[in-house]
This record gives sequence, C-alpha cells and structure tokens, in this order.
Amino acid sequence: MRVKPFLRVSLLALLLAVPAWTLTAAAPAGAKEVVLRAIAAWPLSCDCDLMYKEYIKRVNKNGKGVVHVRLLGGPEVAPAFEQFQALRTGIADMTHSAGAYYAGETIEGAAMSLVKPDDIYKWLEALRKTDAMKIINEAYAKKSSTRFVGILVGGTGFRFLMAKPIASLDDIKGKRIRASGAQDARAIQYLGGSPQTIPANELYTALQRGVVDGAYRAPNDAWSFGERDVYKAMIATPMQLSPGGVYIATRVWDKLPEAAKKVLSDTAEGMEREVLDYYYNADQASIKKLQANGMKLIEVDDAAKKRLAAARNAYWADLLKQSPDYGPRIQKALAPYN
Repeated sequence: MRVKPFLRVSLLALLLAVPAWTLTAAAPAGAKEVVLRAIAAWPLSCDCDLMYKEYIKRVNKNGKGVVHVRLLGGPEVAPAFEQFQALRTGIADMTHSAGAYYAGETIEGAAMSLVKPDDIYKWLEALRKTDAMKIINEAYAKKSSTRFVGILVGGTGFRFLMAKPIASLDDIKGKRIRASGAQDARAIQYLGGSPQTIPANELYTALQRGVVDGAYRAPNDAWSFGERDVYKAMIATPMQLSPGGVYIATRVWDKLPEAAKKVLSDTAEGMEREVLDYYYNADQASIKKLQANGMKLIEVDDAAKKRLAAARNAYWADLLKQSPDYGPRIQKALAPYN
C-alpha cells in the first residue's frame, strides 16, 4: 500500500522535527558526532532489514562520539523506487536498498548481480578483491550522487517462484512475472516471460489478485514478506545473487570526517561474510518451510541451468551499450569470476 502524499509529508515533518544536526545543517557549538538519517527500501519488519538494523547498532557503538545513525523508517518515508531521489534532496542521508531498483539511472550497479552465483564467497571476492566495486562507485557518484558502502543483504539466490503449477523452466514462457527492475526484466524476457515491475512490499497483493503469475524472488524474502500461501512451484536453481546494502548520498559522504567514513565502511565490510552466511542459511530454511506449505521444488537439467546462466548474462549487452566508459572496465575486472 502506498502512503498518500499528504500523509507522507506529515510523517516526514514529524520524523525530521527530532533535534539532531546533520551535514545539511550547521552543527551547534560543541557538537562532535555527525548524525545521519537513515531509511530503508523495505518494511523494517522484513528479515531483509535485519542485518541493516544490526549494522546501525554496530556503527553507533563503534562510532560513538564520531558518527551516529538514526533510522527514520522504511518505504512509508519514501517509496522504494524513489529513495535515491530522497537522498539527493535531503529527505534522508542513507538508505538500505538494491542496485536493481536503480539500474535505469546507474546501470553499472547491476554488475553486482552478474557474477556467477555458485559460491557466495567467490562472488564476494569478485566484488571486493578486484577494482569492480571501485569502478561501480565511480558510476554511482557521477550518475546517482550516491555511494555504495557495503552489502547488508545477500547470499540469497533469486529464483522463479510461481503462483501457478509448473513442471519445468519451459513453463515460464508466457507467464507474467514480477521483476524488481530492468535487469530482472531482461532475464525474464530472455526466457519468454512477461516482466511486471512491482515493489517488494506490493507483491503479495499482486499475487493474490492474479496481477502476476509468479515472481523472480529470493525464497527468504518470499517467506518474510508473508507470501507463504501463494506459491505452488519454484525452480530450484538460482539464476543470480542480488545484493542490497547501504547507500549514502555523496553530498554527505564527501563532507564526512575520515574517521566517520572509516567507521561506516569498516563496519559494513566487516559484516559482509556474516551477512552472506545468514541469508544463505535463511534461504535454505525458507525453501523447506515453503515446501511444507505445499510448494513444489522443480529440479532442472544441465541444459536448463545453462539457459538460466545465459539469461543472467544477457544483461551484459545492455550494460556495455549504455555504459561505454565504465562497463568494459567492470567486465574486465569480473572476468576471472565469470
């Protein structure tokens, strides 16, 4: 459900009335801590925000006297697909979101989901042990005025979860399938489906009403968002890992003291393996719970797995075409992992 504009404005006025100084306002005499106002693309009750809330807790502990993060809320503060704009205009300073939501303005962020999903640690190594993340952040800064700080939801394998019974990957053809953005849509189209872009917090209603026949989704997200009784089948093999994490406005980041930057970056990067472990295990547990609720797990053969890989990699063509400056550099950095 979307918050009506006048209600959203009233809510923001209430939230922002709490006394605190940020880099968008002059600090009172003697102030030491920088206070950052944070939002999230997903409801705070969702398991996908669990590690984000833990990150904020650790930043506030590690950065005591240097930086403090105040969590304002989720999509009730700013709609999920509009939160980069909220950062740019000063409604908030940071968010927990997914690069897939903003591939339309910074397509380079999609590269985080183009690494092979077979091994979560190799996947993380591809982003952190190469220049890939550095180049992606160059693009984010230039195109979206944001910076990606670290992965706080990841390790979940995005798969096809269908509200109608299917027997194989071929049955995806002709089906209306929820996508989170342009990258998902490209993969769905490659496999013959019809993509429908819907925010995660609106998906359950769309599934119930038959607006879509299924979703390109992480099983743990499906479970924690309450979509427990709608799925009849799931393709067992994940097509990609799609991380989310902390984004901060460059208007804020560029003015932060180095000590604050270090706390924010080190805390996020120090949590990433823990994050991947948590969500990978949560995914496996959610698959079992969905099966117990009547969902059928569809195993696919090697030929179908190759088609899933081809569908994932189809987006490289779009990325390279739309990003002639950054795209080839990112692809080169990630090549050993693909």
